[in-house]
Amino acid sequence: MLIRAYLRASTTEQDAQRAKEELKAFGMKFDHRIASYYIENQSGTKLERPELNKLIEDSETGDVVLIEKMDRLTRLPWGEWKTLKARIMAKGLVIVVVDQPMTHAVFSSGEQNSITLALTEFMLDLGAAMARDDYETRHKRQAQGIAKAKAEGKYRGRQPNIALHHDILDQLTLGRSYSQIQEKLGCSRATIARVVKINI
Repeated sequence: MLIRAYLRASTTEQDAQRAKEELKAFGMKFDHRIASYYIENQSGTKLERPELNKLIEDSETGDVVLIEKMDRLTRLPWGEWKTLKARIMAKGLVIVVVDQPMTHAVFSSGEQNSITLALTEFMLDLGAAMARDDYETRHKRQAQGIAKAKAEGKYRGRQPNIALHHDILDQLTLGRSYSQIQEKLGCSRATIARVVKINI
């Protein structure tokens, strides 16, 4: 059994290093060493992600996919989450989430019984649903903020690029600086500041 850690962050940021250290410490608690780290720059709302695909391809039956929280693995709509989960399960992989103790059983008890497996799958599905709900709530508030600004006459300019706003929010969630977001998305600091203001 190899442990493969999946992080959705930038390798140049302190957040990525913090996450790596936390996952490393978690593995050591169970006397396991992490075999490899896969650091993703894509949004969790995208089903196809290069590093996640590579992790699945590299893995063998019985390997562990280790993540901090479910929103690091998915913010997908329910149907797409089921597709991703099916791919992971078809490869015979086990998902372990640091903040979900129910998923830790693979480290302490070896073979899991049907009840434990069912409960673990339920917790993973619940975590995936909550991650998606958080994403949708955040973007709903963004839309409400824009509507409020328009109603109060504070909103100016052309119709906002909603897709760009979503990407900016995702980058901010990953802890990116304004300069890093500008370079990655090709937008202005004013646009980033406007998105932040709308969502406060």
